[in-house]
Amino acid sequence: MREDKYEYWLCQTKYLRLQSMRRLRETFVHAKAVYEAPIRLLERCSFLTEKEKKILLEGKKDGGWEKRWEEMGERGIRVFTYFHDGYPKRLRHIYQPPKCLYVKGNLPEETKISLAIVGARDCSVYGRDMARMFGFRLAEQGIQVISGMAKGVDGWSHQGALEAGGGTFAVLGTGVDVCYPSSHQALYRSIARHGGVISELPVSTKAMPPYFPQRNRIISGLSQGVLIVEARERSGSLITADAALEQGRDVFVIPGRIGDELSEGCNRLIRQGAVLVLSPQDILQYYKLDSAAEQPREAKSDDLLLACMQINPMHIDSIIAETKLSPTEAMKGLIRLCRNRKIEEVGRGYYQKKL
Repeated sequence: MREDKYEYWLCQTKYLRLQSMRRLRETFVHAKAVYEAPIRLLERCSFLTEKEKKILLEGKKDGGWEKRWEEMGERGIRVFTYFHDGYPKRLRHIYQPPKCLYVKGNLPEETKISLAIVGARDCSVYGRDMARMFGFRLAEQGIQVISGMAKGVDGWSHQGALEAGGGTFAVLGTGVDVCYPSSHQALYRSIARHGGVISELPVSTKAMPPYFPQRNRIISGLSQGVLIVEARERSGSLITADAALEQGRDVFVIPGRIGDELSEGCNRLIRQGAVLVLSPQDILQYYKLDSAAEQPREAKSDDLLLACMQINPMHIDSIIAETKLSPTEAMKGLIRLCRNRKIEEVGRGYYQKKL
């Protein structure tokens, strides 16, 4: 049997502290040796509490963990324990690092910059457009976009990254095999194919309110920085921002209108010293990823798009067919024109000129 199977057994044991797991591995060298250790040896481990000794002994009697391990493999779910070589280095040093990560797809690449984009679930049209546009432009430049796949800002940032053909990763507050919200089934499948879906919760775990704030430390922990798009004075996005600051991550904020409820949290963060950003270029310059301006080419594609647009809504497939632009160029131009208020998106994939 493979050692990582026994690492899974050790790390999925509830109420066993990470420091106790480290000491067990130092004492027995391998997780398999811990599993096979006689009861008398485990009882001699003075660093274990009485509760932990009892939990370990009960865990050795539970045969269900092997079946769960095999079923996860059959379903394409991978497990990265804290002791696994593939466990993200950025997570190892955060407060309360997850003992296990369950993954469908892949984990973010360590050699690339990752940025979390989070914000309000009931975002405004402006928030939606900003999340999608920032997700697109950052992913286009090779930045991995991380979020929580929630409704609103999270979902649109994932969508923008996917439209750019970039990598995007969702950290769930459910088991990795549970799509929440259920309306994001198509998005869930796309993220798993083009990036990864990640959770610290055991498979089949349903959504519960405490799980979502808890997963926010992983969203920020996997990232170099966090971008807040829209946030109320009290919101999950600010919990993520606080976690980012505790972890020494960068915090970027898109400013909002004074008096707007969805801007209160953002504007407070700016007042406290977060980095104010007005465009994706600000973040690219911060990480020294900005490239030469493409204004002449952008202007030409914008002219083509405006020339073909009608007052009645047109689907993006028709726009691409008429302008002969590549899907990526067309999507970039449409987002740019929406941002400049020259056109508007009136339905998923449908655009028309502003009246």
